[in-house]
Amino acid sequence: MYRQILGYVPSNVVPAVVSILMVYAYTRLLSPAAFGVYSYVFATVLVLQTSLFHALPIAVMRFYPGAARAARKDRLLKEAYLLFYGMAGAATLICAGGMLAVDMPQAYRLAALLAVPMLLFRSLVQLNQAINRSADKMQRFNAIECAHAVLGFGLGLVALYSLGPSAEAIVLGLLLAAVLCSLADVRLLLAPLARTAKGVDKAELVRLLAYAWPMVAVAATTAILQTSDRFMIGSMAGAEALGIFAVAYSLVERPTSLICGSITTTTFPLVVKVLEHQGKEAARLQAGRNGIALLAVSLPACAGLALTADYIAATLVGPAFRPGVAALLPIMAYTALARSLRAHFVDHAFHLSGRPLRMLWTYLPVTVLNIALNLFVVPRYGMFGAAWTALGCQWLTVISGCLIGTSLFPVWVPLGQTIRCILAVVPMIAGLTLIRFPLNWHGLFGAMMFGTILYGVSAFALNVGEVRSLARDSLRRRMRQEVAELTWPGG
Repeated sequence: MYRQILGYVPSNVVPAVVSILMVYAYTRLLSPAAFGVYSYVFATVLVLQTSLFHALPIAVMRFYPGAARAARKDRLLKEAYLLFYGMAGAATLICAGGMLAVDMPQAYRLAALLAVPMLLFRSLVQLNQAINRSADKMQRFNAIECAHAVLGFGLGLVALYSLGPSAEAIVLGLLLAAVLCSLADVRLLLAPLARTAKGVDKAELVRLLAYAWPMVAVAATTAILQTSDRFMIGSMAGAEALGIFAVAYSLVERPTSLICGSITTTTFPLVVKVLEHQGKEAARLQAGRNGIALLAVSLPACAGLALTADYIAATLVGPAFRPGVAALLPIMAYTALARSLRAHFVDHAFHLSGRPLRMLWTYLPVTVLNIALNLFVVPRYGMFGAAWTALGCQWLTVISGCLIGTSLFPVWVPLGQTIRCILAVVPMIAGLTLIRFPLNWHGLFGAMMFGTILYGVSAFALNVGEVRSLARDSLRRRMRQEVAELTWPGG
């Protein structure tokens, strides 16, 4: 598992670095209001992408190991891409109808028009990548993820300098990057025409749909939970406040989601394979180990973001954004921790049990509560009221998800390792609180290195994730291998 996680590091690190560079550049090239327009449009794309297309890649990852074992991979790909093209047609009609029905402000129109094809091609890349990682094509997955991030930023900058500082220039760059990266897997795009694939198996297609459609409702609910505050801030507090809120959200959400996504890239397909080949008991134990690996990475990452908020704001964002971003980052960091644990660990119990629709019992009430609270707090407390509301609501989903999810699939939660993960963060929190660095690049890197060293030493001393045991076993294997090479004739 850990070798696989390390193997996917490029697909985690490169997009995370690019996301930071995007914030650094765009907050200097765009005003808070212009960045707010881009954030409003991009949030709409995220809601639609999550609602309409997120379920299909998860369903494909769930059934890919079984299809490979039954020698029906080509038929699964044919069924999946036929479903995608049908959903893409429906999404185009929905978006066209929505733009005709809504009297959109002039500043949003061109960006919204470009966002429709961007939605479709980004979703296509997501499906292609789900198949690549299910097939253990690590190098291909890494190359496409890195290219997608770099091209999106590079082409966005070209568009900004060519067309002027506007939201539509950024969206155009993201659209072109998604088109190019989707064409990198043109063989997958043509799966419905493959000669090796027989006709559609109606029973399997129904099975795929039966697994995927409940997740559409769940994904739509979670997307609204995550983004409704941005729509309300943009509508009730203005585009400038939304721009500052969106920058802080990006600085937290993108690195944490990519870090946690790199863990899930390995752990979710792994636990599915264990479930398929070794049964439920082995799968629930593996799911528990996956959770510790996630917590050991996400907890120090989110705590570190909260503790270095003033360094991050002083170096990474433009002057107009800094005060608000520095104040919002700590709140959003612990919100991101809750969101990461829920999406990348707690929700797996629902997927493994084959009952993803039960997630609605946890997400839907909290979504309604989040919207109701924001209607009250945003007009009074602006973006800070929305940030605190999101923090409370996200942790409510973690608690309710644990209670219901473990009743469906009893994931093993190693309590001792969980406590060790928490204790390992304490020296980092104490050190970064007591010792201050200059508010510049040297201070940011110094704080990051100092916090990383403190956590690394603590994690090794406490054997978090059994890292000390793994290192010892690895050293023993290497020594045995060297001894064997020395004693083997002709070695």
